[in-house]
Amino acid sequence: MKNKMAFTHKYIARIVLEAETGLFVGSGEASLLKDALVQKDIHGLPMIQGTSLFGVLRHSFLDNVTFDTFDEHKEFLINLWGYQFFDKEEKKAFESYYKTKDNKKNAPDGFGSRLKISSAYMLINENEVAEGLTANIPQNILDKYTNLPSRQHVRINDRGVAEKNGLFDNEIVYKGTCFIFELELKGNNEDKKHWDAILANLSSPLFRIGQGTRNGYGQLNIYSLKQRVYDLNSPSDFEAYLNFDPSFNHKNEGFTSNKIKSDDSNLTEYKLILKPDDSFFIFSEGFGDNEADNKPVTEEIAMYKNGTIEFKKQILIPASSIKGALSHRTAFHYNKIEKQFIDEGKGTKGKGNEAVKVLFGYEAEGKEGQRGKVIINDVYYSDEKVKSDKIFNHVAIDRFTGGALDGALFSEKVSYFKEKETSFEFTVYLDYDKEDKIKEAFEETLKDVCKGLLPLGGMTTKGHGIFTGKVLKDTQTIFDYESNN
Repeated sequence: MKNKMAFTHKYIARIVLEAETGLFVGSGEASLLKDALVQKDIHGLPMIQGTSLFGVLRHSFLDNVTFDTFDEHKEFLINLWGYQFFDKEEKKAFESYYKTKDNKKNAPDGFGSRLKISSAYMLINENEVAEGLTANIPQNILDKYTNLPSRQHVRINDRGVAEKNGLFDNEIVYKGTCFIFELELKGNNEDKKHWDAILANLSSPLFRIGQGTRNGYGQLNIYSLKQRVYDLNSPSDFEAYLNFDPSFNHKNEGFTSNKIKSDDSNLTEYKLILKPDDSFFIFSEGFGDNEADNKPVTEEIAMYKNGTIEFKKQILIPASSIKGALSHRTAFHYNKIEKQFIDEGKGTKGKGNEAVKVLFGYEAEGKEGQRGKVIINDVYYSDEKVKSDKIFNHVAIDRFTGGALDGALFSEKVSYFKEKETSFEFTVYLDYDKEDKIKEAFEETLKDVCKGLLPLGGMTTKGHGIFTGKVLKDTQTIFDYESNN
């Protein structure tokens, strides 16, 4: 079918994205030391392929659209984003629609997209990317990004314990790293609203890149967005478009800064404002240093300053640690609401629980799984707010004699806020718009955290990680520990 649309306008935007959390866009490769490596460019610096960016944006538009029937809205979507008909029934419906509309008997197998998205390349300073084979990259930046930190993970079974041979790790791009990429849309004057909708999606909490986006990774904020619309019917705009320089290091004229906020009406935002009861908590790294056998997990973040990138180590609270506790308690509350009890053979836990499956996702062997609907970011704290120099000494006790086991002395470092009034805050986004028992169970879980009934982190049986505070739902307080309401 011949496209009758007249392309009279070019919409171009250059966007700089800043990693609000760690970022893992996998390359599918492994090394002797790491199980999964991030995608990198020819200089060894991390990058985000255009296919990843395109896929996330396209998914946000087509996620809830089925093509078993057609109308003008669906015609526009496949014309804008492109589409390939893998299903015979879809193509049959498409042909029927166009036969009625344009008296066409045959239809193509698909459409190409009108939107082009470049790959996103890392900024080596506030204004420059590494272009060309002989790019001048500072050695300290090259050393840091060619040897990225890694995160360890373990697969958990339905009983809440580690699976055999389930330990794995992956590289992670530093929080604070900036990437620049370009969008270009060919269309007409009527596409302005669609162009704005595409740009608005970049500011959505659902716009997350790479793997582990439901485990704290992949949150990207718009650091800057500059755009220009070229009206090709205008001789001056046409000449300017022909002279457009594709280099990311070149500043083209006529671009204006603009930020368009997304409207995530289907998202519920919960904010927890907590204070530790005993002032101590620990999210463990799993090993120690020369002072203690176990210590809090830390990670460096990147900061762009004075024409270079500086790195600073901070205390890390992984979202996966918080998510695991919330998942387990959500199963408890859902069973309680449904009056399903284990001793009666009705209660379910772990991945078998309906609320856990809906909100936290599941894998299905041989079938299509589902990703989670709970989104939490990793939380970072600088040493100006959180200290981790307090050491507790312990000794393992022989249960038979009641005495100390020989050689069983061990120690651990814990974290605490320097100022007693400092609060631990994190936001939970829920991509679930039903008001039902599943959502009720989840909200009761968040309240348990604020009541001090659900400790977070490690060593909770020793009194660490107990928080109290309040939880806000879309800016409205739904529980406050201090007022007991």
